[in-house]
Amino acid sequence: MIPDCRERDDITVVGLAQPFNVNKGGVDGPAVWRRLAPHMDQIANRLGTHALGVCEVVDQTAGDFVYSPAVEVSAVTDLHDDLFAKVLKGGRFAVFNVKLTNSDIAAEIRRTYQYIYGPWVDENRSCLRDWFDFEYYDERFDRATLTGQVDIWVPVF
Repeated sequence: MIPDCRERDDITVVGLAQPFNVNKGGVDGPAVWRRLAPHMDQIANRLGTHALGVCEVVDQTAGDFVYSPAVEVSAVTDLHDDLFAKVLKGGRFAVFNVKLTNSDIAAEIRRTYQYIYGPWVDENRSCLRDWFDFEYYDERFDRATLTGQVDIWVPVF
């Protein structure tokens, strides 16, 4: 799997944070998305119809991460109590395209992350510039069947 390299400006997102530990079973991504779903169309200043699944490293040694389904916004106003806003640093990204062929989206995305943060990072560790990444769900992804395509954006130098 060879990533494309793309540039992005800073990305302002509004989402729902779910801390998790990879050593204690990980995160139930679909459940977190279901919690955000009722709010997605009500988030002010939303840009487009795409959504992002932001994953941030809190403590890599301990296996602590935060997964946040989110939407991109032009400005932050009137946040629902459960939601947060954050600016993801723009710059250069390695973009991995994932083809989802069955409804076990978690397993397919997990395999891709294992490749990215296994063999790919082993060969390219010096190019990582930050400890977050995000999944980018656009019109190529079918929410009803959980199939289609998603891109995983990893910040690089």
